[in-house]
Amino acid sequence: MNSSASDEKLGQEQIIAQYAPSFEESGQQLKQNKWQHLKHYFTSREGWIGDYDYVYLITPNIWPLNRKYKDYVAPFYGLNDEIPILLTILLGLQHALTMIGSIVSPPLAIAGGAFNFDPTITQYLVSAAFITTGISTALQVTRVHIAKTPFYIGTGLLSVVGPTFDIIPIAINYTSMRYKNGTCPTADDGTQLPCPDAWGAILGSMLCTVWIQIGMSLVPPKKLNKIFPKTVTGSLLLLVGVYLINSGMQNWGGSSNCNGGSGFYELCPSISAPKPLPWGDPKLIGLGFSVFITVIFVEQFGSPLMKSASVVLGLAMGCIISGATGYWSVTNINAAPAVTFLWVHTFKLSVDGALILPFLIMFICEAVSCMPDILATAEISSVDIEGTQFNSRIQGGILCDGLGSLLSAFGTGLPMVSQAGNNGVISLTGCASRRAGCTIAVAGIRVLGLIEWNRRNRFVLTASLGVGFMDIVQPAWFSSVLDYQGDNVRLQGFEQGINLIVQTPFIVGAVVGVFLNLVLPREAGGKGDGRGRDGGGGRVIEGRVE
Repeated sequence: MNSSASDEKLGQEQIIAQYAPSFEESGQQLKQNKWQHLKHYFTSREGWIGDYDYVYLITPNIWPLNRKYKDYVAPFYGLNDEIPILLTILLGLQHALTMIGSIVSPPLAIAGGAFNFDPTITQYLVSAAFITTGISTALQVTRVHIAKTPFYIGTGLLSVVGPTFDIIPIAINYTSMRYKNGTCPTADDGTQLPCPDAWGAILGSMLCTVWIQIGMSLVPPKKLNKIFPKTVTGSLLLLVGVYLINSGMQNWGGSSNCNGGSGFYELCPSISAPKPLPWGDPKLIGLGFSVFITVIFVEQFGSPLMKSASVVLGLAMGCIISGATGYWSVTNINAAPAVTFLWVHTFKLSVDGALILPFLIMFICEAVSCMPDILATAEISSVDIEGTQFNSRIQGGILCDGLGSLLSAFGTGLPMVSQAGNNGVISLTGCASRRAGCTIAVAGIRVLGLIEWNRRNRFVLTASLGVGFMDIVQPAWFSSVLDYQGDNVRLQGFEQGINLIVQTPFIVGAVVGVFLNLVLPREAGGKGDGRGRDGGGGRVIEGRVE
């Protein structure tokens, strides 16, 4: 036995010695080939420009200019395809322009609508959102493997991880509660002053609760789909979208602060503005319409590159008109720093018990609601949307969102979530290559369109949407139900948490939807119950209808 083992070992050593030079030569050859490829890629016309028709990207959709491209189909670049450097820059810019609106909207909404921050802090929060979005998206696109585990960070798809809109109703309701109980400052005339301590409480509470989303990334997607079927996720997205429409209309009229405001916010946007006006003044409505009409015009007649920047171009048009007519000055622009970093402004961290339950539910919803976006991005990128690989992308996406929110909270920013807003750019330009890198209510309707409208699902949707819409049309309906005025701080915090859950539309809708989905009996045949059937009765494999 010993002699046989020695002979076998000697034979292995001889084989290794015989082929070692070949292995070494092969490695050197691979390095040399890679170097030659990179040299050609960065120094040749083919590597920089290629044969892409760049005129297509800047051609308006107006006859006769678009005659050449009437039936033009842009070439499709797959997930790992190599594309020319110039095209990488242009299409990467196109994806970035598409996502600007969804990145800046949440920090702008809460800075002015919830915490009453001054322009300096508002500008910082927007900058922090861009920085944390860049870092989180890099992790998402790169898809990092966690050593010695089957888990990944990121999907490896061209999807952006940006600030979530779900934080907006929680932040607004939370600060309203704090201004009401006196823990956020107000002026003698009742004007609400900036409340940085409330933002510090949100950051600290985020750091304590985001771990539930990170933990959910380890749960198989099939189990998550059983607990949170499309009936729940679709209604969740729809409620968030409708809430944002309500918030957007407040700002269209001038600002949410000056709608029925007094003192400093008696006029819009404030009495210190160059030309303050009452909320809903026709001039303000017309200014908002100029933005809206510009977006529609660009979407209809703009070139592919312009369409990706339609929101930015609309806002630019509104700024030009309002600036030319004297509604704002360049003082804030001149005062803004050319470059900023995280932690230029800091906030006192704390944990508020009233935020724990709402944040736990929010992060659970974030983990589930990102799955349809990942599915949509995978499908439009022409990669598998079933099987082990797709499940791994779901796991990596949920984990990346959780870690992105953790990183963002440390960087004084908002919680993050995967977004599929750039999927239209992938379809339009045919570029899903990772080298290049709201519609919220509509997304919710799209998800609800995938379920079967049987009696059970109709009841679940009616109950969850009904309660959620009730919060939107009458936000204070529950304010007097739990109104503890005693000295027990813990009980007061618990009741405030319950109030925050009930008065936040998508959270109370999600709670009702999940509860009913778990307790109501399934209908015969199992259709539309989230256990393998879709809206048309077809079989679903990990979100795909056969």
